[in-house]
Amino acid sequence: MIESLRRLHWSIYSLALASGVIMTGFMMLLPLLPGYAQQLGFSEYDVGLLVAAFFIGRVLFQFPLGVLSDRVGRRGIMSASLLLFTITTAAYALTTESMLMMALRLGQGIASSGFAVGSQAYINDRTPIEFRGLANGVVSSAINIGVIAGPVLGGTLSQVYDMQAPFWVGGALGGLCFLISLAIPRERIKKLTSARGNYMSITAQLRQMLSKVLCLPSFSLSIIHLLVMMALAIFLTSAPILTAEILGWSGKEIAFAFAIGGAAATISSPFLGRLSDRIGRIWVIAIGLAALSFQGLIVFLHPGAPLMIVAFALGGAGTPAYFNGFYSLIGDVTTPGERGAITGFIGSFGEWGSIIGSSLIVPFAWRSISIRAPMAIDVMISMLTLLLAVSVRGKLQRRIGEQQP
Repeated sequence: MIESLRRLHWSIYSLALASGVIMTGFMMLLPLLPGYAQQLGFSEYDVGLLVAAFFIGRVLFQFPLGVLSDRVGRRGIMSASLLLFTITTAAYALTTESMLMMALRLGQGIASSGFAVGSQAYINDRTPIEFRGLANGVVSSAINIGVIAGPVLGGTLSQVYDMQAPFWVGGALGGLCFLISLAIPRERIKKLTSARGNYMSITAQLRQMLSKVLCLPSFSLSIIHLLVMMALAIFLTSAPILTAEILGWSGKEIAFAFAIGGAAATISSPFLGRLSDRIGRIWVIAIGLAALSFQGLIVFLHPGAPLMIVAFALGGAGTPAYFNGFYSLIGDVTTPGERGAITGFIGSFGEWGSIIGSSLIVPFAWRSISIRAPMAIDVMISMLTLLLAVSVRGKLQRRIGEQQP
């Protein structure tokens, strides 16, 4: 394992550091933003739009920014996105108008889209197939550290200083990430269009691009990702309510359970990524989906606190097993000239799963069936996705064989 880590390009570690820092800055603000908006006198409707604006940016801009990264390069998109994140985050501390804060939140969603698409495509561009899973695992581990550290740091800063302090610190962290991104070497990617293709009409170029993202390998991955994001959104929305209502867990106990999951994800991520390099992406994706299914089943049955903690740890490890294998698989089945577009399309498509899961399925199941119903739906979706992933394995393997020399 140590020897494999040494063989990764140094830019992967720079990108991991930037990803961890940016996630710390983002998570630091996430739990504070609704309270900050209410402190400024925003209505509940304004707060809802404030939260939704970020996801609107994620849904609308991942695909076009992915296409742009194929044209102008990943580093330019990542650096511009980090600069936008820096400006929008620091500007929260100076904002008192609801419409302006929503615009900033939308900008933060756009920045998140650009950085996510650019960094995922860059990792796959820079890393050979035999170490691609490990590289994604290292970056994923850094992101999970940010997920854990961010809320703690944000809560501490807001209590010791004031509500604006986390926004200033988040902006400073974004600025640090921007500087780190400038040190990352530019990648060489073949242009999506040939010299003759440069004279193609916009309509013809769009048709060519859509044919790539809607072909069987990329579209099947889009469906898989949509279902996984839906299941994760259902779990994250319903698990805290279910454990509080049925088991009587306090906020601290719920936070501890999620922290256990985050720690399991952080520790296991590089190992699971390396495992996908050795035994195949689909099998590690299947392991991750099986772990997420068992997590949902245990929480649905809620047999007691010890097993519930085991469930959160199991799901914590299952999440990077899926994501590391999945993003590495995107790199395996795509060429550099189309990788950004396909990564962006799959990312945008998956965001709809998050929106549908948390905003539609969970409230409908609560009202129509019971408080436990969303968790049962979560288990069924995870198992369905597992079967779908295994069923398309042969077609994806053939696609990988076509892409590799």
